[in-house]
Amino acid sequence: MSAVVPVPPVALPASFTRLALDAIDSTNDEARRRLDAGEGRDLLAITAVRQTAGRGRRGRVWVSPPGNLHLSLLIRHDGPPGQAAELGFAAVAALAEAVETLLPGLEARCKWPNDLMVRGRGESGPFAKAAGMLLETSGSGWLVLGIGVDVAAAPPPEVVLQPARALADFGWDGGPEPVLAGFCAAFAPLLAAWRADGFAPVRTAWLARALGLGGPARVQLESSTLTGRFVALDPDGALVLDQGPTGVTRIRAGDVFFPGMPPGL
Repeated sequence: MSAVVPVPPVALPASFTRLALDAIDSTNDEARRRLDAGEGRDLLAITAVRQTAGRGRRGRVWVSPPGNLHLSLLIRHDGPPGQAAELGFAAVAALAEAVETLLPGLEARCKWPNDLMVRGRGESGPFAKAAGMLLETSGSGWLVLGIGVDVAAAPPPEVVLQPARALADFGWDGGPEPVLAGFCAAFAPLLAAWRADGFAPVRTAWLARALGLGGPARVQLESSTLTGRFVALDPDGALVLDQGPTGVTRIRAGDVFFPGMPPGL
């Protein structure tokens, strides 16, 4: 278990607690260890200066250098397991709000289901990925929300499915702490709304920043690729792809690409 390290004071909402670590294999794995040790609590934010075995969706490697934000958030959830994925939509909508507040010259969008995409205001090129999320269940009644934000440095092109940019590329030099604080402040009310009213308020917040809605999209599945027009987000979070004569397809899992993005690895 990694040593606790001092961090500059950061104002988190009163409902959050903070555990700041130095080097760790994975903050998500550390969150699971804390649960196994009986040390879990709702909205415990575990951060690390760097991860040695960070991972993304589908077991992909997540590059985790110092200067970026590596966060896992423990969330108590006593509802149906199928609802858990809805919190990824809440988290990316909150993160988009946070980074736009910190960097007014930045445009932040949500790419289905929970990637943060950014570009400079006034830029006409495609958006680039600046953060990703991994939401996992753990034990009975717990979720672990892992978030990696490219604050200081983006991963090299050979290890990502799409172009990536760090907040530093847009002039941010304040480090990961304000990003953490801004995220928690924006996430807290969305989490409260989700717990009170379900997915509807989260869906509204996500759609307000949705990337590619109404336009052409390509969805890469495990063994096939679908093309069509991204026409809606279902009330349960599925992407609705209009494939013309083929009909409408609801997609629950896959990698989405829009015009201007490379075809993926």
